[in-house]
Amino acid sequence: MTKRLLPSSLSSSTRAFLFLVLGAFLSACGHVPLTTIAKLSQFDMLETNPDALRLAVKYPEGIQIPQGGATMALKLERKEDGVVLMEEELAFEEVASKAEKAGLSQELQDGWRLEIYRLPEENLPFFRSFQKHMASMSKSEREKVEGTLNIGVSGCLLTAEKPSEIRVSTFLKAAELGGYVTLLRNFDLEEQMTELGGENGLDRCPDAA
Repeated sequence: MTKRLLPSSLSSSTRAFLFLVLGAFLSACGHVPLTTIAKLSQFDMLETNPDALRLAVKYPEGIQIPQGGATMALKLERKEDGVVLMEEELAFEEVASKAEKAGLSQELQDGWRLEIYRLPEENLPFFRSFQKHMASMSKSEREKVEGTLNIGVSGCLLTAEKPSEIRVSTFLKAAELGGYVTLLRNFDLEEQMTELGGENGLDRCPDAA
């Protein structure tokens, strides 16, 4: 569900970051709506306010997204030798306010949960330092590095019986987008977690009845 490198053909850092973000979504398992690509052209990774970012996850009631289960990973490394220059995985925190779900009211359905997440206060400084670092780089410097951005979701089972597949949808909200944009629609969470290194995919939640 990740990995599109910063291409040397992009002259501006804004375009480079946009391409990086799009690539992360497009290379993920699942379906990316065509309208998402057009709407994300308004998303400026270098200028966006991280405090206003929201990630929404729609998932079946039979599973749970544990604390720290929704994340954003940022990585910058040198092309020449693979030396990592900056790297951090930022965990989102759940937003309890029901008003936050108003923009996705059409996604509220029986048998499904819809949760909203934001970057907690302690994770904002790294995001801003990442923005500042990339904005300060010259075109020639950017051509020597590769960057990845990955939005990930992990879950666990609340029931003893594991469904044949567990479909999850994710949505992104930023100040410049004017509302939520669908990132991935109905991707298989079990398959994604296995691909990202989980030996058994979804395990039973520790607090499951």
